[in-house]
This record gives sequence, structure tokens and C-alpha cells, in this order.
Amino acid sequence: MKKNSKKIDYLDFFKTVGKSKNLLRSGWKREKIKDPESIAEHSFRVGVLAMVLSEKVGVGLDKDKLIKMSLLHDLGELVTGDVVAERAGLVDIKKRDAKERREKEGIREIFDKIGGGDEYAGIFEEMIQRVTPESKVFWQFDKLEMALQAYEYEKTQGKNLEEFFTSASLHIKEPFLKEIFGDVLNQRRKKRKN
Repeated sequence: MKKNSKKIDYLDFFKTVGKSKNLLRSGWKREKIKDPESIAEHSFRVGVLAMVLSEKVGVGLDKDKLIKMSLLHDLGELVTGDVVAERAGLVDIKKRDAKERREKEGIREIFDKIGGGDEYAGIFEEMIQRVTPESKVFWQFDKLEMALQAYEYEKTQGKNLEEFFTSASLHIKEPFLKEIFGDVLNQRRKKRKN
């Protein structure tokens, strides 16, 4: 180690990131879901979707980048809180843009602890710009995971969470992901008939 180099406090970084296990998703809290998932639980399954489905969705997608987007996309909320800028597919653009700017700075603040602030803020910026193939597919994974979770809550808690399915239907465009989303909707219809 160089004499003048600053010691990196990985323990502090991991403790900060670990707080994501206790930050509950505000959309589910608003719907009065019993024991709503945390942002860590949501991000974990989005990451698994990226890991398993990225090669089935598009040739040439950077799987590593998709997994990174999945894991860090809500970490900025550790600084900002979980602010909902969309309801039933309607997006408050000003609110979303302000939220994303604050979250990007949160990502930089969190990852600066280990010297990776610029790299991860850059990935976050790419993600929120929604221009690259990876960023477009990422948001579809995010919405597919949300729909899966909504289905699970409807099934176990007897709620009607239609707005979450409406939102997902507006964002999921890739044929393979639409097929999986269609399977979720079919299961939902069967469950509601019974």
C-alpha cells in the first residue's frame, strides 16, 4: 500500500449497502401489503432475471452490465428514500428526473467509499437515459419482476394490484419477456376465476 493512499473501508461500504435489506418498497407499502419486499429483495430477483434471460432476449447484450444495473438500480434510494414517480403507467417526468438525479448522486456517494463512484454512477446514468439496448432491456426486467411480485401478493393476500400489471404491460416490449409476462397474466386470470 502506498504511504499516502487512503485506506478503503469496505466494511462501511457493505454495511451501507446492507441497509437495502431494510428499505421497504413504497409501492407495496402504499397498497398496505403485509410484509412488503425490500429493495434488496427486488434487486436480487431483477439480477437473476438479467443473469438468466439476457441471452434469450437479445444477441450482443452485455450481461455483466445488465446484472450491475439490476443490483445497483435502487441503491441510490438508500440516500433518497423510495420515491414513486409512476402510478398505473402514468409517469410524473419532473418527479422521476429529480428522483433519478438525486439517486445518481447517492450511487456516487455510496460507491465513492470504495473508489468506484464514477464507474457505477456512469452505469446508473446509462440506465436512466434509457437509450442503450442494455438500459431498455433492464427496465423491462424491472417491470417483469414487479409484475411477478404483484401476482404473488395478489395470490397470497387477496389484493387487486391491477395498476402494477398495467404499468408492466406498457413497458415490456421484448417478445420473450412479453411471453413470460403473458404467462403471469394467464396464471393471474386462472387464480381470479377460482
